[in-house]
Amino acid sequence: MEHQIQRLENDIKKFPKTEDPHDKFVMKMISFAKSARDQYEKLSNMHNNMIKLYDSLGDYFCFDSKAVCVEEFFGDLSTFRTLFLDALKENNKRKEMEEKIKRAKLAKEKAERERLERQQKKKQLIDMNKEGDETGVMDNLLEALQSGAAFRDRRKRTPRTQDNRRVPLERSRSRHNGSITAV
Repeated sequence: MEHQIQRLENDIKKFPKTEDPHDKFVMKMISFAKSARDQYEKLSNMHNNMIKLYDSLGDYFCFDSKAVCVEEFFGDLSTFRTLFLDALKENNKRKEMEEKIKRAKLAKEKAERERLERQQKKKQLIDMNKEGDETGVMDNLLEALQSGAAFRDRRKRTPRTQDNRRVPLERSRSRHNGSITAV
């Protein structure tokens, strides 16, 4: 670019002068060459600055800035960024799954503890009835009623016949009405 601008400036200096007052070629080309020279100087300064920055980047990342081109370096940097973000997402998903499993395990342990506590209270109530000790019976009965332990795991009682066999509930009702019907 610099060589082309220099050639243009030399051609303008060597261009023969014309007597035609309407010929403004030289005047227009002089202003164009001056503008082109200013823009080239800015671009050249920016390019030199970029080379210095790239060299310092090479020193920082420990690579030879003369052997590795800019496109290759920034391509590798972009690939690294993409892989890093993917790994970060994967680690976050793994952490969420571990937390979910931990919460499920804690909930299961809590449910198991509550179940064991209910069984223990129920057993205490049953043991109290066997011993015949009636101190605190009302308190325990009220507690069993409030917690619902008194209603859990109870089989439906069905009336028994004279020979001690269980009879379905519908059949026993029909006997009480006076008619015997098989169900």
